[in-house]
Amino acid sequence: MLRKRKSLIGLIGVLVLLVGMLSGCLGGTSATGGSGKKGVVQLKFTYWGDPLEKKSIEDILKAFNKSHPNIYVTGQQIQGNYLEKMTTMASSNTLPDVGYFTEGSLSPWVKSGAIKDLKPLFDSGEFGDKLKYSIFQYEKDGPIAGSSVANEVNNIYYNKELFDELGMPYPPAKAEDAWTWDEFVDVAKKLTVDRNGKHPDDPGFDPKNIKTYGVSNFTYFYENFLFSNDGGIISEDGKTILLNKPETIEALQRMQDLMYVYHVMPTPASLSTLPNTDTALLTKRVAMDVDGQWAMQVLGEAEKQKNLKLGIGVLPKMKKAVTSSAGTPIVVFNNDNTKKHWNETKEFLKFIMDPSNSLPLIQAGLWMPNEEKWYKDPELVKKWTDTKIHPKEYKTAVIDWAMNNVQKNPNYFWADRSEASQIISPALDLIWTNKKSAQEAVNDIMPKLKKKFGDKYKYE
Repeated sequence: MLRKRKSLIGLIGVLVLLVGMLSGCLGGTSATGGSGKKGVVQLKFTYWGDPLEKKSIEDILKAFNKSHPNIYVTGQQIQGNYLEKMTTMASSNTLPDVGYFTEGSLSPWVKSGAIKDLKPLFDSGEFGDKLKYSIFQYEKDGPIAGSSVANEVNNIYYNKELFDELGMPYPPAKAEDAWTWDEFVDVAKKLTVDRNGKHPDDPGFDPKNIKTYGVSNFTYFYENFLFSNDGGIISEDGKTILLNKPETIEALQRMQDLMYVYHVMPTPASLSTLPNTDTALLTKRVAMDVDGQWAMQVLGEAEKQKNLKLGIGVLPKMKKAVTSSAGTPIVVFNNDNTKKHWNETKEFLKFIMDPSNSLPLIQAGLWMPNEEKWYKDPELVKKWTDTKIHPKEYKTAVIDWAMNNVQKNPNYFWADRSEASQIISPALDLIWTNKKSAQEAVNDIMPKLKKKFGDKYKYE
């Protein structure tokens, strides 16, 4: 019996070995498969995203693999905490070759050398004319970690049908016509209504039973409005902390007041009662949605499938009309494979960073191009906006807005963003939950920042 058992174990071992060898020959098991052809360079690309983005990324990889027979890129979608997964991979020396990376956490990886410096590619012009505000560089003439694979700005989305029913003008679609903050609040109050049909200024208005909110909760996009009021977290030269500036505190307080004084914006506690953005606009649970341009993908689907009458406008202003930008960087990890096969890695990087190769994602509304010519050349503009989902006002509300009114997001230049956020974000949550005023929260933050960073920065 023992001899038979040993023979069986030996047979199983041989089978496992054979399966392993076959798996190695056949490549990975991701949705994009793998190529085991001799002489073909293998690269791994990691990313995140919903099912729509996953399909689009897979299509891009298939197109690249088809047009580059000497290179095969395998895609791996990362579920859950992406940065945590990358950290785990780094500790086990299994990082991918190329991949998405979280914007605010990029600097330490560049400093450690885990991410390749792409400055030579940008300096040589091989990458095209990328938008200047989309490049991740943390010191003057220092390493460049990459640039956003897509550009994203912030806007107001709305259901035109609701505004038509109320006989109200649509949100402005040009920066020069942007609502002042007081005008915005006034419009939001007119759009907000409780279950009894009363508005916030009406006697008996019930803030606990609101049928339609004037605007979605946009505390995630708070920095747009700090910029608009000549405030911010950090100066654009990266030398001065601006959080204690009166203009910053005023802007933070104004956002808190939208929830707890005017009742036109849902509180964090009430967000669980609201549906997703597309449904919220369709069912008129919110009248306006402040969001990233990427929301166009979901809202565009609602236009096509559910007859949403989608409109888009620029953000309201406090002192100046301004938006921020965002966009996932695609980086190259400094591993043995990318060092050995740098030319092939570079070829893939250039491919995926070229807007002409990601047009389906751009036309679908998830991405915007990351090169200036796609905003200035009428033929190129038409190529990505002449679709069934882009509203007619998109040219001025988004394209011109992105060209002329962007203030650079600190994610692109502030090396201490991640560490500072560990102090700032919990304190801001106390503002959004009405546990502290803006001034009180900032008073708590400033001593902690000074203790953490000392005289590295000036403080307003």
